[in-house]
Amino acid sequence: MNKISCCIDMMFSHLDFYKRFAAVRESGIDTVEFWKWTNKDIDKIKYLLCENDMKLSVFNIDSSDEKLSYDLSRGILNSGRAEEFAAALKESIPVYKKLGASAMIVLIGDNAPYCEQNVIKCLNDAKPIVESEGVTLIIEPLNSIDRQGYSMPYVKPVFELLKSLDCPNIKMLYDIYHQNMMGDFSIDDIKKNIDLIGHFHIADAPGRHEPGTGNVDYEKIINDIKRTSYNGYFGLEYRGTKPDNETFGFLKEADLLD
Repeated sequence: MNKISCCIDMMFSHLDFYKRFAAVRESGIDTVEFWKWTNKDIDKIKYLLCENDMKLSVFNIDSSDEKLSYDLSRGILNSGRAEEFAAALKESIPVYKKLGASAMIVLIGDNAPYCEQNVIKCLNDAKPIVESEGVTLIIEPLNSIDRQGYSMPYVKPVFELLKSLDCPNIKMLYDIYHQNMMGDFSIDDIKKNIDLIGHFHIADAPGRHEPGTGNVDYEKIINDIKRTSYNGYFGLEYRGTKPDNETFGFLKEADLLD
């Protein structure tokens, strides 16, 4: 069964962050996601998840070291900073377990060109950690229009990287918006590699607003994905052109929301 997750760092932003949990729940969605964890009160989040009978899907790997935290938000794998990446991973795992997350988001890096050797070095060091701890990492390609110089804006190299790693605890975050911005979206690629995808992100393109404001046929895409073996989350990560709880019509049309 496919599930919906709402990114509350981007959506319901007119509310105080901690009031967004209840607002998402009232809209009919029972799962949230966010970006950094170090700038948030984790105990309060745990309480709000329980109080509202909600779950957390994904968040970004992070560190209490302020400089490393910033660098992780840009991506450090392409620089081969394996020790720092492993340290941030170990620091993030207790948060992952406390909040019952499904995965942590990992970015490759801004310092193009892509260096496969450096990325593999970092992920090979992380592999025994995620396997022994039972946690999942999801690598996210970003479009190089919004993030100029991003090292890996296309999905096919990520799929090849994941196949070479051969680790079920390391998958891809397939952001449909980013791949449409790159002219790289392919439902055939998704179907062929569905076992390597751990999470989807949804926003229309161009504009990064709710589906129906751009050129992406989300009803067809979601229905195509629903016919695969995928049983993970569709994460909503867009800036609504109207109140967020009024942007979910596409989910109802795709039978993902009552």
